[in-house]
Amino acid sequence: MRFSLYIIFLFVTSVSFAQENLLINSIKIEGEGKVHKSLIKENMSLEPTSWFKQKILKKDLVPFSEKAYNDDISRVIKEYQKNGYLDVTFEPLRIEITKKQQVNLTITVHEGEPVQVADVIYRVDSTQTLNVLPRKGERNILLQSRLTEAKTFTDEDFYKDQLLIAEEFSNIGYPFANVTYEFEVDTVAKKVEIDWYIQKNQLAHFGPTTITGNQRVTEKSIRRQLAFEEGDVWSKKKIDQTQKQIYNQGMYSVASVRTQAGEQDTSVLPVNILIKEAPRWTTRFGVGYGREDKFRTFAELQYLGFITNTGRINLYGKHSGLEPYHFYLKFSQPSVFFPINTLTLYPYIQSQNEPGYNLEKMGFNISMLQNFSKQLNTSVGFEFEDVQLDILNVAGVPTDNPEDSYYKKSGIVLGGIYTTADPLLDPVQGQVVSLNIKTNGLLKTSNLPFLRLLGEYKSYIGLKNGVILALKVKAGSIYRTDDQLFIPADERFYAGGSYSVRGWQRSELGPKNEDGVPVGGKSLLEGSIEFRLNIGKMIIFNLFTDAGNVWEEAFTYKINELRYAAGAGVKVKTPIGPAGIDIARPVFGEEKKWQFHISIGHSF
Repeated sequence: MRFSLYIIFLFVTSVSFAQENLLINSIKIEGEGKVHKSLIKENMSLEPTSWFKQKILKKDLVPFSEKAYNDDISRVIKEYQKNGYLDVTFEPLRIEITKKQQVNLTITVHEGEPVQVADVIYRVDSTQTLNVLPRKGERNILLQSRLTEAKTFTDEDFYKDQLLIAEEFSNIGYPFANVTYEFEVDTVAKKVEIDWYIQKNQLAHFGPTTITGNQRVTEKSIRRQLAFEEGDVWSKKKIDQTQKQIYNQGMYSVASVRTQAGEQDTSVLPVNILIKEAPRWTTRFGVGYGREDKFRTFAELQYLGFITNTGRINLYGKHSGLEPYHFYLKFSQPSVFFPINTLTLYPYIQSQNEPGYNLEKMGFNISMLQNFSKQLNTSVGFEFEDVQLDILNVAGVPTDNPEDSYYKKSGIVLGGIYTTADPLLDPVQGQVVSLNIKTNGLLKTSNLPFLRLLGEYKSYIGLKNGVILALKVKAGSIYRTDDQLFIPADERFYAGGSYSVRGWQRSELGPKNEDGVPVGGKSLLEGSIEFRLNIGKMIIFNLFTDAGNVWEEAFTYKINELRYAAGAGVKVKTPIGPAGIDIARPVFGEEKKWQFHISIGHSF
């Protein structure tokens, strides 16, 4: 009997030992944890060794280890508990050895019910109220708090709420407010009541401000950017605003704004501003290739402290298939009327080779850029252009009116963009709304009075970690404000291309002449739906459907005439945004030709 038990023990041990160091073929997650598969996978060092990960992502093969698995599960349980699942359990791991001597792992999880918030109480200096805050600050806490009634309790949301409360009190002069808490947990009902205790402590005011490190920029110019005066009630918001306004001058590589509490008196907080000025001369140079613009290159030279001690001038040159040459000299002067605005003036000369027209133009633009907040930026400017179209290569220019190939334009340009998209280059959440209005015909030399409108809405929805739904709607129209019909070719709308409806080449969707050359139109409507899936840390796979068209008449949008395209793409994350390829073809129509688009950045 003992001998039999010994044999069985040796057999079980040998099987267990044989499982060690075998490569993992697959990991399957079952049970109540299906909705939290990403949480489990993100916290496990063990992962399948698929062909894609081996060949494309160049990842090393991962062997199975019982110790590694137990360590992973311990880590996963802690993460579940941080997310409110206190009773999570895992069944014994099921292991299957394949014919290729690899292992299939089956993980079965039972989450249990999460702990939910039953009530949240705020007590300021032992008084159950937030009335000490201004109405806006109180609403910020009540509307932005993540842990509210019926919400699942998570550690991350709790700490963010604690920081939110402390920040609102620091904005009204209490930087040393102490935010503590007590929990009343009902382990049976899975409910928690949160009691916040806020001790305001000493009211603080701004003390004297010292500035160090500046050499070329005068102290007076920097002090104009301060959002506070000595004696004002201290506010973290004003500290952050000051730092932003100083950086807006564009003269510094470092601009640190800090307050320092005294050893005894905390009611007056001096401010220290440390400046490190950027180099006076800087250069940029780049080369690249795109499906539409072919080989491209640019160079830029910047000089700081031009004319004024905060003025800057940029000399820029570019060459590509779409722009054989483009040169401009731009002067920028920040903080003209307000801390967060910039006056720009730049003359330019440019050549454009578009599918529907070729032209050469020169002109200048003067504009005022105003930053109202982190989300809202606006601009207003005046633009003048002298345009010469190549009449032999331009569509839409009547042969009996060759004078239409040469014209001058002048008018007001208004623009605005509101964005909550985050992060900027590869958004996973937020929205973007932009509007551009352009008028022409201010000067008597212009015989082309028109109004051009273009608006765009983009939305980014994180469905779960690594899966983003991106949406876009874009519409525009242009019309003459006199009794004439002609609209310059470079002001009309065109559709198709890597940043438009991707089932067509650049500008190929919409009205064409008898030779098949795009002539553009006076109305544009586009829309896109795109799913973006992060594969690993560097690869983005996207599936999309685009729709759009261009119409000859102003304010004409015929939904039944929309053209559709569908496709997929792969992009690699880079410091300047995702770069890769999209492949698409028209659907629901006679055209079936595939289009390839190489680009930097997402289509939208």
